Amino acid sequence: MDVNQRDLFDLTGRVAIVTGGCSGIGKAMAAALARYGAKVVLAGRTFGKCQAAAEDLAAAGAEVIAQETDVSLPQDARVMVNAALAQWGRLDILVNNAAVSQGVPALEMSAAEWRRVLSIDLDGAFYCSQAAGRVMQEAGGGVIINITSMSGMLGYANQAAYAAAKGGLTMLTRALAVEWASHNIRVNAIAPTWFYTPLSKHILDDPAKLAEKVKTIPLGRVGRDEDIMGAVVFLASDASRYVTGHILSVDGGKFALLGEW
Repeated sequence: MDVNQRDLFDLTGRVAIVTGGCSGIGKAMAAALARYGAKVVLAGRTFGKCQAAAEDLAAAGAEVIAQETDVSLPQDARVMVNAALAQWGRLDILVNNAAVSQGVPALEMSAAEWRRVLSIDLDGAFYCSQAAGRVMQEAGGGVIINITSMSGMLGYANQAAYAAAKGGLTMLTRALAVEWASHNIRVNAIAPTWFYTPLSKHILDDPAKLAEKVKTIPLGRVGRDEDIMGAVVFLASDASRYVTGHILSVDGGKFALLGEW
């Protein structure tokens, strides 16, 4: 069917994996993909939490399964991909969202703290992309969406490991987009600014810190779950079929304001 004669955003029949999909923006993105027809694997380190999230989405009509996964382990990434294949026989979309952060001054950061952030935020995205990429190449195509951050493009104090990981993920996105274009695998990223999530709650619950963050965002507020849902559906769907290697800022205008700060 000609692409102009159908819904460009329709994901019916496609299968997606969302790492870190059991809470926060990960769960919101999984819900959005399901709403547009995708079957979804929710992957996370705690099975009970993932199962509860899966039950929530299933109650809203989604076809979804939970998969316990530590993305920092290559074998877990392969098991996660195989779970999608075992359940539905295919894999079309991978969203690399699993991440941890830290707020440690660089001179005080231990080797273990540095390694923990890099192993999940960057190594994990690579392992999952590699496992999914093999399947997508064999199938003739697919979509990978990496969730990076403004911290991957701007400098922030006390965020050395997180910024290094997200900066690396930004460049991994571009490198894989070029390398895998001939296999019809599109690789893009979403770079959010401050969103109210389990990772940021301890900061944004403080009115003074929240006001400090908001004053650098032209739209005048931090992000909400629904603000990222359209972006992930766009990049996962045929609406973006000529887009690869792109970093989509979902930031309320923060990056555009860079010259003012």
